[in-house]
Amino acid sequence: MIKVVDTPNPDTRKFVFDNIIVAEGSKEFKKKDGSLNLVDNLFDIGNIELIFLDKNFISIRKSKNSSWENLTEEVLDILSKNINKDFSPLIFKEENEFTDDVSIRIEEVLNEKIRPAVAMDGGDIRLKSFKNGVAEVMLKGACAGCPSSTITLKHGVERMIKHYVPEVTSVEAININE
Repeated sequence: MIKVVDTPNPDTRKFVFDNIIVAEGSKEFKKKDGSLNLVDNLFDIGNIELIFLDKNFISIRKSKNSSWENLTEEVLDILSKNINKDFSPLIFKEENEFTDDVSIRIEEVLNEKIRPAVAMDGGDIRLKSFKNGVAEVMLKGACAGCPSSTITLKHGVERMIKHYVPEVTSVEAININE
């Protein structure tokens, strides 16, 4: 069974599964790339701009000029055909392995305090770099391009990271206007 959940981003819906579909990591796709049939099949529908796969959900962002009313059934059909009892959970290796103390502590705050809440809304947040007091993060899934992401970033994420990691003076999203 697949549960369809609205997210704070009106152009993105979260499709939640009863089982694990990603055993490790997460991955965002912005176009067909031939690496995963499921993703390519979803992009073949048309009017889909972004697909984000995580532990037990897939977030899909549609184009602004399309309607979920027209897309949801097609998406559900492809998902149910591709993710069935024979489906093996995917593994995606994360790109960044931080070694400095401040970045490691930022990652701990993201993992323990922020990422679970962001995942509930169909997204993810990843630390890309830390330098000169600025933590640069990348928003993924439903968070990428969400109208409320700037407010969430400054009033929630930044405040929490600064509280636990005082070396951080600012948190900036490097893809806020996607």
